[in-house]
Amino acid sequence: MCMFVLSSIAFFSIQKTLCRNHFEFSPDGINFYINQFAKYNGLFAATITLIVAYYGIERLRAAERANIDKVRLDRYSDWKTITDTRLDVVKDDNPLFRREFINIRYQLFEDLYPAFAIENKKQLQALFNKYFLNLIPAFESNNKKQQGCGGIYQSATYTYFGQNFLFVFLGSVIGVKYDNATEDLLEMYLASLPSDRIIDSLAYQSALERYIKYNN
Repeated sequence: MCMFVLSSIAFFSIQKTLCRNHFEFSPDGINFYINQFAKYNGLFAATITLIVAYYGIERLRAAERANIDKVRLDRYSDWKTITDTRLDVVKDDNPLFRREFINIRYQLFEDLYPAFAIENKKQLQALFNKYFLNLIPAFESNNKKQQGCGGIYQSATYTYFGQNFLFVFLGSVIGVKYDNATEDLLEMYLASLPSDRIIDSLAYQSALERYIKYNN
């Protein structure tokens, strides 16, 4: 920037000198004009070199950014295929979950990229809270089996959709997962269920038998 300013000052100084000397388009005038520029040829040459180098660096940076973007898109395409495969397993039982997961999928990819790893419970909790915390009751109640059994639970640790949720979400974490990630995520899922849900093992067994009878 400083070099450009100095070159600009030199250029306008030359123009001022030419005006004072009443420059004319004649052999002597052109020779005088060239001589004025010759005084600053080093400065002008350095400025031009810097400008050329700057644009060269910018082109390299643009090419590097384009390459990084391509790698990211390729990784997303591969990762999307993995999640699609898992979503296809649960889509018939819970279309809502499939739709909502697809809606947040790219943002989740951005959070997991490039390692696709979950290193600790704090990171897992942050992802769960950001994307799923408020949706868990809806995922659970939109499960066909839950509806067929009247929303009755066998026990306080029982879920209708929890294992499928883990199957898709943790399946999208294709990198390293810390040792207790599965247990911790299931605990988060259970904690997000309505506290007033009906928990009755005998009523559940009767409801399950009716569900199986009318769905086979």
